[in-house]
Amino acid sequence: MRILALDTCLAACSVAIWQDGVVLARDWQPMQRGHAEALLPMLENVRAQAGLDYAALDRLAVSVGPGSFAGVRVGLAAARGICVARSLPLVGVNTLELMAAAIQGDAPIGVALDARNDQVYFQAFAKGAALCPPALLALAVAAASVRELGDALQLVGNGAAMLAMHCAGTVVHTSHPGLLPDAALLAGLAARREACPGDQVAPLYLRAPDAKLPAAPI
Repeated sequence: MRILALDTCLAACSVAIWQDGVVLARDWQPMQRGHAEALLPMLENVRAQAGLDYAALDRLAVSVGPGSFAGVRVGLAAARGICVARSLPLVGVNTLELMAAAIQGDAPIGVALDARNDQVYFQAFAKGAALCPPALLALAVAAASVRELGDALQLVGNGAAMLAMHCAGTVVHTSHPGLLPDAALLAGLAARREACPGDQVAPLYLRAPDAKLPAAPI
């Protein structure tokens, strides 16, 4: 199976082509913004490295959030467009699960991303299985979830240290504060999922946008 995977949800942009457990080509670049401008050249670069046309692909994979609203939209729109143009199915994977997949070992993992305003995007996993659904939580609520999961939990992500400070009375291990998604891992996860038409893959925002519509004139 050949999969083209792309991620634009957080402070990096990455594209990979994966075939039967082997990454044929990969491009990963850190960036706070500019994902829309970077993505197309990265797609073409990876396809050239792999020597493959879109016709040789079996499916696409995309991270669907949580993350920045602009980043989530950029990746999902690009993936949907390719899927429609090439009649390919699509697999969506949530960002928190994708990041947890990067951590080796058997210890339970809690991914915490800073969502601002004393909130985190949080989800916990054990041996690849979700222990709770992805959620936007106040730090106090997330800390209660961490205490329930026990001292063995390893917190990762840019919200891990902030969350650990609210977990009084619980031994919390934090690591990988700079962890970011990687399309190469995304492709491997997507190979084990059921694909569907691109328009059936929805973004996972978890919060309302900060931007507000202008008030109606009185």
